[in-house]
Amino acid sequence: MELEYLPISSMEKVRQVMEEFMDIWQQALSKRSLLGHFMHVEPNFSEYGLDQYTSQHTAVQYAAIMAQLIAIVQAVQQSARN
Repeated sequence: MELEYLPISSMEKVRQVMEEFMDIWQQALSKRSLLGHFMHVEPNFSEYGLDQYTSQHTAVQYAAIMAQLIAIVQAVQQSARN
């Protein structure tokens, strides 16, 4: 899977994009009969010192989603080894 970072101008658009991404990802998982369920957890932006929406929010969301994907791949690989 390839993911391209492009800043988004509003929180509403970000939520829509993330929901669509999650739907596509769930479809991909279901076709491969993988265990588990991928769920988007929105980052706590205040941890990053972000309040009013900026393109930095988008960067944080991309980083969070990539961290979640990496964790899932590692979990699948670990369970395959056992």
